[in-house]
Amino acid sequence: LGGWSSMRELVRELFAGDEAWIVGGAVRDHALERPLFDLDVAVREPKQAARKLANRIGGAPFLLSERHGAWRVVLEDGRTVDFTPLPGTIEEDLAKRDFAINAIAERVGSDETVDPYDGYGDLAGRRIAAISDDVFRDDPLRLLRAVRLEDELDGFCITPATEELIRRDAALVTHPAGERVLAEL
Repeated sequence: LGGWSSMRELVRELFAGDEAWIVGGAVRDHALERPLFDLDVAVREPKQAARKLANRIGGAPFLLSERHGAWRVVLEDGRTVDFTPLPGTIEEDLAKRDFAINAIAERVGSDETVDPYDGYGDLAGRRIAAISDDVFRDDPLRLLRAVRLEDELDGFCITPATEELIRRDAALVTHPAGERVLAEL
């Protein structure tokens, strides 16, 4: 499987009849024409979706996070497809995300997009903006993610309001487990 198109087409072929949404960094990176290394799909039944994909490509699904109910399938070239639970609406899912540029969803098998925090506007303006005042308190690893994204995404800047939140919550940076910090960096 090569690139975004083939990964997206495979997901579309397998899940177009289901309520499935490509979400997060995959949508962001596609909009920025960046290489795609992983695909995140929000679905009603992540375990079944992972098994369905794995059966199709000959891979092995595994539980990524028991706490969050996420499942992962690793493709032969090392890229991944993660399936996360969608217990409510896609808008409720996006409200739990970190930055507007990561809170965009594309419905699998259609042209429908959901962008409640103007993530596309932030992409065009090259801004990294938190979607809520509690974004770093909800998950302190996001403190590192904000800085990593600013460094990684050419010309992007953290908004002043988000920078204030980072300063306010900076002491929380030691809370995430070391392996989560390593994976983020």
